[in-house]
Amino acid sequence: MPRRTTKKLMSRKGPSPADRGKGERRRAPAAVSDDQVLELRETGDSFSAIARQLELPRAAHAHAAFLRALRAREGADRRELVGRETERLDRLEQRIRRRDAAQPEKLVRRLKALDILRETLPT
Repeated sequence: MPRRTTKKLMSRKGPSPADRGKGERRRAPAAVSDDQVLELRETGDSFSAIARQLELPRAAHAHAAFLRALRAREGADRRELVGRETERLDRLEQRIRRRDAAQPEKLVRRLKALDILRETLPT
């Protein structure tokens, strides 16, 4: 029995108009340099903003890349980077406490998340 193919199917390149936009994926985390994430974080970008800029699926991927970059550093360089990150997290805590003072549940949730960010920093 002959295969049923049509000229339309054989000549089509890429997804159909109905399928465009479906299944678009952001770049795989491995394709992004940990140093790129570190550089962006050093400019003050949030992990969420870094993930958007580098087309990572989630902010957690940017955070993981940042931690890998920190762990790849040694000595004074690492201590300086960790110190600056600690200062950023301290400023973030102050903003959270001011902003969410009237919403205790939200305040507690965000402070817990902040504690996790602090705990994951290499020493």
